[in-house]
Order: sequence, then C-alpha cells, then structure tokens
Amino acid sequence: MCRQASIASTQMLLIGVTVFYTQIAIKKFVLSGGSVDSQNWRPAKVKRNPISIRQAFNFAWPIFKQRFGLFTAVLLTIFSAWVTLEIVVIAGQRFGILLWAVMHLAFLIFVAGIEAGFLHICLVLCDGGEPTFADTFTRLPLGPKFLAGQILYLLMVVIGLLLLVVPGAYLSARYALFGFCMAEGETNLMRSFQQSAILSTGTKTYLLWIIAALLVLNALGASLLGIGVFITVPLSAMMMTAVYRQLNTCLQADSITVPLGRARFSDR
Repeated sequence: MCRQASIASTQMLLIGVTVFYTQIAIKKFVLSGGSVDSQNWRPAKVKRNPISIRQAFNFAWPIFKQRFGLFTAVLLTIFSAWVTLEIVVIAGQRFGILLWAVMHLAFLIFVAGIEAGFLHICLVLCDGGEPTFADTFTRLPLGPKFLAGQILYLLMVVIGLLLLVVPGAYLSARYALFGFCMAEGETNLMRSFQQSAILSTGTKTYLLWIIAALLVLNALGASLLGIGVFITVPLSAMMMTAVYRQLNTCLQADSITVPLGRARFSDR
C-alpha cells in the first residue's frame, strides 16, 4: 500500500510540474504573439520571407510598361537639370571655382529631391495609386537630407569595402532601404537609417543579392549609350519598391500581433 501511495504521489507531482511549465509556456507564447520553439519553449523568431527577384520583376514589369511615359519624364527632368548645370558652369567660367561649387551643390540637392519624389511615385504605384508628374517635385524639401543620406550611405559602404569587403556588403544591405523610408514620410535622417536596419533584419543576404543583380542590370543599361537606363532605372526602382513594401507590411503585421496577444492574455 505504501509503495502504491508513493507511486501515486510521484505521478501527481509529475502532473503538477507538467501543468505548471505548460502554463508558463502558454503565457510566453501569448505574450510574444508568435510561435513557440518546441525545443526550448522560447518564442520562435518570426520568419519574413521576402519576395523572390522573379516575383519582384513580374510585379514591376507591367507597371513599368503602363507608366513608361511618367518614368521617362522624371529621368528627362534629371537630364535637363544636368544640361542646365553644364551651360551655367561654362557660361560663368569667369566667376571661378565659387560658381562651379555653388552650382554643383545646387544640382546635387535638386537631383536628390527629384530622386526622393521618384521613390514616392514608385510607392504610390505599388499601392495601386495614380501619381502624376507633379508628384516628382513633392519631395524637393527633402533634397538636402536625402543627399546627406546618400553621401553617408556611400561613405559607409566604401569604407567597409576597403576594410574587409564583408563590412561594406553588410552595410549596403542593412541600410539599402533608407531612401524609401524618407520618401514615405520619415524626415529624420537617422530614424530612416534605423528603420532600414529593422526592415533588413533576417533578409540581408537576400537584399545583397538583389542589389548586386540590379547594379549589373543598370550597368548593362548604361553601356547601351546610356539609353538603356530609361528602362533599367525605373524597373530597378519598382523592384526595390516591391521588396520594401513587402518587408514593411510584414513588420507592421508583427508589431500588431504582440499587443493583441497581450490583450487576450490580460482578459483571461
């Protein structure tokens, strides 16, 4: 009898311990709003699977064909600004280096603002909107900050590549989406870099591959007397827009899941 009672008490103890740790695991699961790793009972990381390069191309190509005129107008605006710069610099040679520096700085700021507007147009098209050529100039006030971000990004990547190559590749993928963050309304330069770092979490290898592929594509476009960039640049921008929008949507979904999980737990 004593032995049976001992066995029964041991079984009850094991059941109690099992129930206790099961409750802890359930609480962790609900609080995390995510899945649970069966090996260590910790919330598993949410896996974000970015769209493939082919999917991004299949998404971008129809939009590019439909709005080819708009894309061409934006690129011709940049080309016209460059022509104007050259005319002014040549005509004002007698004013020396000061005019040259001022005009080139003004040109770079203007083009940076146009680029931000171009990305804004791509985001609107990605969301099913109907942007116009006037939207190209809606981000002109961001020109100085956008230019500063481009210079900072370029410096980080170049210095990283000169050091050990790998840091440059890592930084290029980590902060590749800062421009989209700014074009979508983030006016703080540092926060746009932080948002890009968050969006690239777990996808840096993929982003590095697509950046490399698009660089090769644009190099081929530039090699065709420069005319090919009227195809490759808009197409590349729309492909990166599709990647950005997908990652951003997944991030927003993840951020909503956690509060919902906590709410359900607190109600109980």
